[in-house]
Order: sequence, then structure tokens, then C-alpha cells
Amino acid sequence: SLEKNLNQLQDLRERFRREPIKHLIDGEWVSSSNKETFINGSPIDESIIGEVALGTQQDVDEACQAAHNAFSDWAAMSGAKRRELLHAIADSIEANAEEIALVESLDTGQPIRFMSKAAIRGAENYRYFADMAPSARDGLALPAQKHMNYTVRQPIGPVGVITPWNTPFMLSTWKIAPALAAGCTVVHKPAEWSPCTAALLAKLMEEAGLPKGVINTVHGLGETTGKALTENALIRAIAFVGESATGSNIIRQGAETLKRVHFELGGKNPIIVFDDADPDFAAGLAIKGMNLSRQGQSCSSTSRVLVNKKIKEKFLKSLVEKAKKIPIGLPWIETNEIGPIVSKKQFDGVMKYIQSGKDEGAKLLLGGDQNKSGELKNGFFINPTIFCDVKPDMKIAKEEI
Repeated sequence: SLEKNLNQLQDLRERFRREPIKHLIDGEWVSSSNKETFINGSPIDESIIGEVALGTQQDVDEACQAAHNAFSDWAAMSGAKRRELLHAIADSIEANAEEIALVESLDTGQPIRFMSKAAIRGAENYRYFADMAPSARDGLALPAQKHMNYTVRQPIGPVGVITPWNTPFMLSTWKIAPALAAGCTVVHKPAEWSPCTAALLAKLMEEAGLPKGVINTVHGLGETTGKALTENALIRAIAFVGESATGSNIIRQGAETLKRVHFELGGKNPIIVFDDADPDFAAGLAIKGMNLSRQGQSCSSTSRVLVNKKIKEKFLKSLVEKAKKIPIGLPWIETNEIGPIVSKKQFDGVMKYIQSGKDEGAKLLLGGDQNKSGELKNGFFINPTIFCDVKPDMKIAKEEI
């Protein structure tokens, strides 16, 4: 299996180097209007994966216009037909799940053992919303004694979808599939650190038979393409997964055109362990909840643990012992559970975050350092890190990375 993975990865690297990733706009794969590109590197060893079209305001505007032009026909299509097309996309995702998982691991550093499941989950997302498509417009009648109340559901128009770099393929399907099922068209802006599977997903949707303009994908930087998307008057709603600060910016940028928003933002989710809990069992749940495989960021990670003093020592001992055993290494080796942080910028952010914990007086029990052993020496690998005696006002207790 490892030999097969390595052979396929080599083929993928050669393909991405040979074929720059382009935008999909109005059914055509196009370069940026200014012909500029940016380099996409792998966090595993800082090697270059390939070039990606660097989107501009013009590219975004053209994609939004294409989504607007395609909206009427797509919205008028029967729910049954949309269900058929979304199931066809799910079939294609399942057929290409192995390649999707390998591309995701190469591009983001996430372990292949988890990415194979993420690809299948992406197909499941399409199937779930496909089956919702025929009833997406069903309203609700609520008769009262003196009057009748009723609701009407209709697709809002083109939707902008902005997705993050942690589990990007699955999270893209999570946002795109329901928009399509409801009869909305989409302009997708993926994170610049993980463009590869976004392009692959767009290709699979196109090949499954989506009419041109229904799905558009524009690559680039958040401060240019992302901002252009959130400010474009043709986009009626924004679906976004990412950090809270960016969410605030999107609300401000979309306020002028009264955009609706659907956000999943970051947090500092706690686990609370009471004194009647089994310390070892609770420690295992805490490790599982921390999602340490997610490249240094996961909005659902239980990154804080509040433990009753009576069992604190037993809990911490078990937590550290379990964390030491988590396999960290090259993501395409299926026994590994932790890969590299997704980029140099995020790596530096995590290391500064760890340093702030030390500076503010938290006690470092484990990790806090880069793993440079063997084949990991050129990548952004950080050992599992645990602090204790953390106060609520410390940076590591209250802020996102």
C-alpha cells in the first residue's frame, strides 16, 4: 500500500508541475486575467507542488456574472433533475476517492488515514443534499382561526463559498452541495494554501454534467479574490468556514449589499472533567477531541480541558502518556496520525502561540518543539503539545491561532 501511494504521489507531483491549476469560470478553464500565478508548496518538505492561477477582481467579477447568468435556468430545473446530477457527482467522488485523499495529503499534510474518510464523507454530503433537492422549495401552511400563515421557499441567487485549508475537500462539499440542491449557483474561493482538491472537485462536478456557470472556482488570496467575492453585488449570500476575524471582515464587506451569511468560525472549545470521571477514559476522549491531525487548526477541537483538582494529577499523567504515543510522520504512511502544519505562516503562528504560553507562566508538560527527525527535517512538523496551570486570561486559553 505504501509503495502504491508513493508511486501515485509521484505521478500527481508530475501532473501538477506540468499543468498549472486554473480557474473554472462559465464552463471554461482559464488563466488569471493578468496571467499571474502563485507557487503552491507542500508542508511535508517545502517542495513545490505547482503553480496556481492568482485570481484578480476581474476574474471574480466574471465568475459572479457567470453564476448570475446561469441562475435562472438552474433554479427552474426540477428538484428531481438536480437530485440526479448531485448523485452523479457523488458517484464520481467515490470513484476518485483514492486520488482525492492522496492529493489532500500532499497539498495539506493531513494523514492519508483520515483523508480517505474525508473523501467518502464528501460523497455522502452530496447524496444527503441530493435527496433534499425535490423538497427544497416546499413551504409550510399554518392555518389559524382568523387567518392563514404560509411560508415560501425559493433559491436566493448566486452564493459565494469560501473554504479553509483544514479538511478542504470535505468542507467544500459541505457548503457547495446544499447551495446547488436548493437551486443556487456557486462561486467557490478555496484557501490559497490548499487549492488542489478544490480544482479536482470542480472538475468532477463539471464532468458530472453541471451546466456551465452553475459552479465556478476562482483561486487566489483572501485580501483580493475573497474580498472581491464578498463585495460583489451579484452574490446574495456567503458561506464561510474559517477564523472569527475573517468572519467579521466578511460581514463588513457584505453589509453594503445586505448579504446573508452562513458561518462556521473558530473557538476554544472546552472539555469539563468532573471528579467522578475515570481519569484515563477522560484523557482518551480529550486526545480524540483535540483533532491533532488537522494541520494546526480545527474549529471543533477541544483545545481546553477543565479538570477537577481531585483527579488533576491522574488525568494529566494519562493525558501526557497517551499524547506521547500518537504517531507523527509522513502523512502517506497509514499508521501516522499527525502530519505537518499546513504552511510556514501557520507554523510560525503556532510556535509563537506556544512561546506565549511559556512567557505567560503556563507549565509545559509535553512538546512545544519542532520535530526534525529523519524524513521530517524539512517539513513543518510540531510535536503534540500540552500545557497545564493555564489561567483564563492567557493567550493560549482564549485566542484562536
